[in-house]
Amino acid sequence: MRLSASQISKHFGHRAIVKNANLTINSGEVVVIFGPNGAGKTTFIKILATLLRPTSGELDIEGIDGITDYAKVRHKLGVIIHDHLAYPTLSAFENLKFFGQMSGIEYLETRCESLLNEVGLQRFVHEPLHIFSRGMTQRFMIARALLHNPSILLLDEPFSGLDAAAKQFVQKRIAQERENGKGILITTHNTELGHLVGTRFLFMINGDLEEIAEKEEISEEDLLQRYEERIIDTA
Repeated sequence: MRLSASQISKHFGHRAIVKNANLTINSGEVVVIFGPNGAGKTTFIKILATLLRPTSGELDIEGIDGITDYAKVRHKLGVIIHDHLAYPTLSAFENLKFFGQMSGIEYLETRCESLLNEVGLQRFVHEPLHIFSRGMTQRFMIARALLHNPSILLLDEPFSGLDAAAKQFVQKRIAQERENGKGILITTHNTELGHLVGTRFLFMINGDLEEIAEKEEISEEDLLQRYEERIIDTA
């Protein structure tokens, strides 16, 4: 499994949001991109998820062109972004069943029930999403992302707005999916949690993506110091 992005740029009008970004994600690694709000992280992850077309660049997902043949690769991707990609008036079960039918998943009802149990939503299976708390919604989105057993997970700010228990759940699930061989990309501004779950680290500042270090090469303290210095330098 491999995702490879080469020279990805995105412009809105004359403004460059992402600038010639290069990135690879391999099976069994957790790549973490740190960056402040407005750095271009969400735009970049939407491009990798084939939800947004880049202005220029190439995207290869397991040997398939993710820009021109995006319909062929979407089943390989599990995505969590702030746009929930779900229907708020439907229940968690109804949402999963709907998306599962679109993907042609076998034993669908059993799969939906199993996933909702795994993420701790068994008591809320038939409740509409619009009553869910932030943590419950994040748990649902994890189930939604894993429904079709993708090989690549793209998680935009997965810890944002969560309480301690929900953050711990997300950490454990990331570790579990890495052990299952998935390639995982996370964007965050939280260096503590990012260092805890990640295996390789990058910074995105003002649309520029910069490779920093493998986990064994840098401590959490040094990562935080470099991140803060990098933000100050570009302020």
